[in-house]
Amino acid sequence: MARKPSAGPKPYPLSEGVSEETLAWGMLGGGAFLLKEPSSALEYVSARKAAVEHLSRQMSIPMKDMAELLSISYKTLSRKRSDDRLDPLTSSMSIEIAGAVARGLIVFEDIDRLRRWLRKENRALGGSRPLDLLSTPTGIRMVCRLLHRIQEGILT
Repeated sequence: MARKPSAGPKPYPLSEGVSEETLAWGMLGGGAFLLKEPSSALEYVSARKAAVEHLSRQMSIPMKDMAELLSISYKTLSRKRSDDRLDPLTSSMSIEIAGAVARGLIVFEDIDRLRRWLRKENRALGGSRPLDLLSTPTGIRMVCRLLHRIQEGILT
């Protein structure tokens, strides 16, 4: 049975059968991000700054750290209005990060446990913190692979 998060905004309707895509959509702001849940990845192509702000709140990390994960300068990101569209690469990275966080939420079933795990050094990741690896597609894949192993009960 899923546990409810103890603090912070509610990013998802965590219950049995909720898909990773639905959770990622929720992590990016749900209906405030896109009016309806996307039916394909093409609908995600042009995210707005508001989606990144929402994701930052869900992950409990400052926008300065989020800018670093997205490989965009904090000044550039902070100058944008919430309804400004992000460039395709930044949009794509925010969507991939949201997907990894959604996968983690499925595995840990609790946003606070996931947040702690993201910040803790992990031997299976060469001593890196999962959060630090979310800045590249390769790192995101490594984190997702590890989350899958955890979900399957494979000790690393």
